[in-house]
Parts: sequence; structure tokens; C-alpha cells
Amino acid sequence: IGNTVKIPLIRKPAKWFISKLANYLSEKKIPDLNSGMRLFKKEVYQHFIRILPNGFSFTTTITLALLINDYKIKYIPINYHKRKGRSKIRPIQDTLNFVQLIIRTVMYFNPLKIFLPFSLVFFISGLGFLIRDIMMLNLAQSSILLIITGALILSIGMLSDLINKKL
Repeated sequence: IGNTVKIPLIRKPAKWFISKLANYLSEKKIPDLNSGMRLFKKEVYQHFIRILPNGFSFTTTITLALLINDYKIKYIPINYHKRKGRSKIRPIQDTLNFVQLIIRTVMYFNPLKIFLPFSLVFFISGLGFLIRDIMMLNLAQSSILLIITGALILSIGMLSDLINKKL
């Protein structure tokens, strides 16, 4: 992002969240995920063509695909001036679509990055409830169910990762 940036206030929280999510999932700092300005070789495009969508999400997908696959990216600051006319972006629907796109793209290349945190949440919650239940001498099924759910999510993630590495 350049020195002159005119992003409407209503879009800033969504852009911040999407940016943080993409940075976390790609394990790289992405200065401007949504910029439409991209330059890359035709061979790179052809390598990822099977996963690239049409429309707004093309640039987000190609950026994430390149980062996750350790391509070197050089960022050049771009100024954003106030838009003339109306934007086609729908704040809520497009934010949800971008979050879904980021998660889908990362799952395609690194499924454990998505499945492992969810698995840990269920597993740790289950252990917490189990400890509470043991201390209260009242073992409930919910703690066991949470632990099993965590194990199942981790198993699915590991299978996804194995399939991904084999392809």
C-alpha cells in the first residue's frame, strides 16, 4: 500500500481481518492482498490455472498460491485514490466470500494449517471440561464428545495433508 490510501471507513475492519487471516494462514506478511496489480510469468499462471477463479478473487488466489508455494514476491507500493463512481463491492457478502476463498486456497496447499487449530480448540475444550467433570465427580458425555471430535478433525486434516503431499 502506497502513501496515499483512500479506503472507505466501512471497508477498513473487513480488510484488516482478511489481511490478518491471510498473513496467518500463508505465514507471510502480505502488504496488499486485494490489489489487482500483479505481474508474473505465463508459466506460473499456467501452473495454477486449475484453481484460479474469475473475477475479484483471482488476484487474492494467485497471491496466496504463490506465497504458500514459496515463490518470491516483490511488493511495490501502490497509491489508492478516492474512487470516482460506485464500487461493485458488497461489504458483508464479499468479505465472507474472501474469507472462504482464503481458507479454501490455504486448505488446497496446506490443509493442516486449517484443521489443526480447529482440532486443538475441540481437544483442549474437551480436556478442560473433562478436568472440571472429574473434580466435580460428575463425568458428562460432552467432554468425551469434544475430545473425540478434536481427534476426528485432526485425522481428517492429516488425511487431507497426506493426499495433498501425494499429489
